[in-house]
Amino acid sequence: MRLSRPVYESLPLVYMVVGALGISVCYLDPPGFGGEFAFLIGVCLEIAALTLLLRRMDYRASSREYFREIGEP
Repeated sequence: MRLSRPVYESLPLVYMVVGALGISVCYLDPPGFGGEFAFLIGVCLEIAALTLLLRRMDYRASSREYFREIGEP
C-alpha cells in the first residue's frame, strides 16, 4: 500500500498526538482497567512514532551518503 507523501510524513505526528491523549486519559481516569489500557496504548503509539522517526532519519542519512559515493544527485 502506498500513501501520499503528506500522509506518510504526518504519521509520526499523528501517532505522538494519539499516544499523548492515551497517556493523559490514564491520568484523568486512573482507577480501573480503562485507564491502564489507555496508558498501554499510548506508550505503544509513542514507541511507534519514535521508531518511525528514527528509521526515516537513518534512511535519509544513508541514502545521502550512498548518492554522494556514486556521484549522483
